[in-house]
Amino acid sequence: MSLVAVAFYESSWFKAVVYVLIAIIAARVVDFFLARRDAAMAKLLGRMPGRADRTRYMMIRRLVQAVILIIGVAMALFQLPFFQTLSGAILASAAIISGVIGIAARAPLANLVSGVMIAFSQPVRLGDYISVDDVYGTVEEIRFTYTYIRTPDNRRVVIPNEAFANQVVNNFSMGSPGSMVAVAFVVPIASDVDAVRSSVLAIADELAAAPDGMSNSVTVEDLGAADVTLRLHAWARDPHARRDVASDLRAAILRRLSDDGVLGAAQEASGAAD
Repeated sequence: MSLVAVAFYESSWFKAVVYVLIAIIAARVVDFFLARRDAAMAKLLGRMPGRADRTRYMMIRRLVQAVILIIGVAMALFQLPFFQTLSGAILASAAIISGVIGIAARAPLANLVSGVMIAFSQPVRLGDYISVDDVYGTVEEIRFTYTYIRTPDNRRVVIPNEAFANQVVNNFSMGSPGSMVAVAFVVPIASDVDAVRSSVLAIADELAAAPDGMSNSVTVEDLGAADVTLRLHAWARDPHARRDVASDLRAAILRRLSDDGVLGAAQEASGAAD
């Protein structure tokens, strides 16, 4: 029985399993200590690391874990006799295999490279409010191949990292102390446009005051046969509240136009045209 046990413990399969287990344990232990870095930095600096630091450090943690696991699996495979036999043939046809793998794995590899680039060049960061291909949301997680955002209606959208390199990405949390909100509305062409613009600007300054050095504005977007299209550009100090700010502005504009008789004039004009 002891000889059987010794043979089992010295078998290549047992050694391979041990290497894999060691790699898994080592990856978890290293990640545990790396995860405590934020708390240590907070105590040292008296503040939590910013979005940029957290985004970059999260990717570093994942890269370290991946490297440890890859090394462990490679060492485990080299313990197996059949893999050692195949290794010569694999190396001999490495160019062909690399070409086939490169073609088959183009999208995953592109997403992987894009994920690392996102973490270090940081067009988006954890906690940023962004839009990609008309999808709006807050960045919750950036992984090797996919980025996860949480939409205002609480949906979790998964976006391939390659999209950040191939599409236009709007980052409303970066580069300014707020986010611009646009609200379009139509008034009759006979209206006092200057008075309407002044009224709407007063609403915007009350509900969405612009930061220092910035200002809200109302522009004339289009002229029709019977109406004028105006667009309010106002500031939302919190990018995550863009939808709520826009909704409040629309409701307030509707009330003001109704109180000023502008909507009534529009209805009378429409009735006369009919």
